Amino acid sequence: MRILHPTDFSRTAEKALTVARDLAERLGGSLHLVHVQTRFEETLGFLRLRPHLDTVNPELERRLEEARQEEVRRINDMLRSLAGPDATYELRWGDPVRELLDMQDGFDLVVMGAHGEGRLDRYFLGGVAGRFVRRTRVPVITVREESQVTSVRRALVGTDFSEAAKGAVEAARSLGQHGVRLVACHVVDDPRFRDDPDYVRTVTDSLELLGEGFERHVLRYGDPAKELPAAAEEVGADLIVIGLKRQRGAVGLLLGSRVDALIRSSAVPVLGVPTEVD
Repeated sequence: MRILHPTDFSRTAEKALTVARDLAERLGGSLHLVHVQTRFEETLGFLRLRPHLDTVNPELERRLEEARQEEVRRINDMLRSLAGPDATYELRWGDPVRELLDMQDGFDLVVMGAHGEGRLDRYFLGGVAGRFVRRTRVPVITVREESQVTSVRRALVGTDFSEAAKGAVEAARSLGQHGVRLVACHVVDDPRFRDDPDYVRTVTDSLELLGEGFERHVLRYGDPAKELPAAAEEVGADLIVIGLKRQRGAVGLLLGSRVDALIRSSAVPVLGVPTEVD
């Protein structure tokens, strides 16, 4: 298991790193840290107000080069400290989402902090994590600042019995092979079916058909974005596993508003598993 942890050195990223370390140890995998920094010339744009004169200002060029080298040393020192003896690290330059997408095929799992970058994050999954989740082909665990999880011992697997949900179940089974206990959960979000005994019986039977590996099944009613975290707290789950639809031929994932809200607001880390569907 090759695990990638992108970091921006924030408190949220630190919490994600704790989860990434736990999974790397539990799964017998490798851990690689990466920080993507904006191009140095862009960060120091205020010093380059007249770039066409740089060639005749060697002192400015010298100062810029010294500052560039110092920035590289500083970031690499921070990465080295976070990585410790058991992980590798690298510094990249450019757009964070683009760079992470370029790296994704070299890893089996990404574990990253998720926090917003503006007022629209109240309504849409924002930030680097949100944009990456929408476009990646690799399973991603998002960890928010509110998370108190330090070790993944039990996972709540949300299922609506779709093709995407099957991908989440299979990913959860892989965790189960390494000692993570699994609980299956279906949320009935249509009030018309709440008191329909035939529907409830069908759902219960479908949960039972998931087979071995699940220690129990949970049936809840309401909005999945609210009910899945509530169910996770109820059963003591440290991770919520959900399937994400990747439409064949589409540019990115099709995140519904409820999935969006779940990843954006859950205090329990969320593992989103992309699955290609027709």
